[in-house]
Amino acid sequence: MATVLQVAEYFLTHNKPHESGHITALKLQKLVYYAQGHALATLDRPLFDELIHAWENGPVCTSLYNRFKNFEAESLDYLFDTAAEEAKARKAAQKPFSSEELDLLANIQACYGDYTAGALSRMSHETTPWRKSFPGKVITRKDMKIFFSTHLKADKVEIIPLSREEADEIARRLGVGL
Repeated sequence: MATVLQVAEYFLTHNKPHESGHITALKLQKLVYYAQGHALATLDRPLFDELIHAWENGPVCTSLYNRFKNFEAESLDYLFDTAAEEAKARKAAQKPFSSEELDLLANIQACYGDYTAGALSRMSHETTPWRKSFPGKVITRKDMKIFFSTHLKADKVEIIPLSREEADEIARRLGVGL
């Protein structure tokens, strides 16, 4: 099983800031939360072992927080000198994951990656697991699995996270832009 830092590394190496915006520590926390929730619902297992807590700005893994807390709102994006360097980093970041986990991570990036940290934070506040656990309690995997299972759409080919349209509707309802 991967660690939360390995999940974060996947998102950092696969982000294209010119297309989907910069990844900050706050945005990374939310991407990891959504990845864990969708893994519990679709794969019937966690993507990583670390616990997630309900903090004021949304769900947080403390080990990930401790790793990036000094960056505050700075971009964590990787800048590669060459395409070969980027390909090597991406390949290394994929090693801890099965093919179905890689598909899930790619779907999370595609669905949620364009949103700002603030938008994702506000969207995470709409999730029952966060609301039930705030302030400061552990968000249980059981609550995450139940919530995300009821908010997914599946077809025979792959499991798809909330559609972009559904995510946009949540953002509109909250008055949040990309």
